[in-house]
Amino acid sequence: FSEVVLKHTQAQLYSVDYSAAVEVNYAHHHQAFADRFTALQASIYALPFPPQQFDKVFCFGVLQHTPDVRKSVASLAAMVKPGGELVVDFYPYRGFWTKWQAKYWLRPFTKKMSQEALLAWIERNADSWIRWYFFFEKIGIGRIFNRFLPICDIRHTLPPNLSAAQLREWVVLDTLDMLSPAYDQPQRIATVRSWFEQLGFTQIFAGYVYVENQRIAVVKGKK
Repeated sequence: FSEVVLKHTQAQLYSVDYSAAVEVNYAHHHQAFADRFTALQASIYALPFPPQQFDKVFCFGVLQHTPDVRKSVASLAAMVKPGGELVVDFYPYRGFWTKWQAKYWLRPFTKKMSQEALLAWIERNADSWIRWYFFFEKIGIGRIFNRFLPICDIRHTLPPNLSAAQLREWVVLDTLDMLSPAYDQPQRIATVRSWFEQLGFTQIFAGYVYVENQRIAVVKGKK
């Protein structure tokens, strides 16, 4: 996301990550955009800025993996200037069916595994899982049966037109990301919208946006 902002806008970007991924982000972008890119390692609950500092605040791919999702949204909201905008995405909760899938049954075990052991297990089984995924899709039962494979949702989450090697790499990495986080807390869109309202945001959009073959739950609002 840093690359998109830096390449397509002239914004001064401050990127925060709790994990060591901040170092990779910095290495990729600091030379080309040194005058307007800053990368910091910090908790979303202790952001290293005074309140109301930013015209736009966005948080993508993170909220569902935080311990307290509402508190995370409130922490981000505190950074937005009057008249500024906050945009977040998150895993949507659509009823009991949301958690009726393999990852939520396996996560109590996989999140306790070392990254190395979990990655090795995924690598050993990825080819078989991919074959089963496309077999179920081909015979028309993928929408139901693929939920019970311990693999990312290829059709709805990965870019189209990947080569076989690229597909396997994406599957391995996305499945690792799916099974390893300490927290995975999908939220109802209406719930996140209500938080925005309670935090004083107006002109709120709460719904889905579509990017290639992905449907993403988004809430945004103006302070």
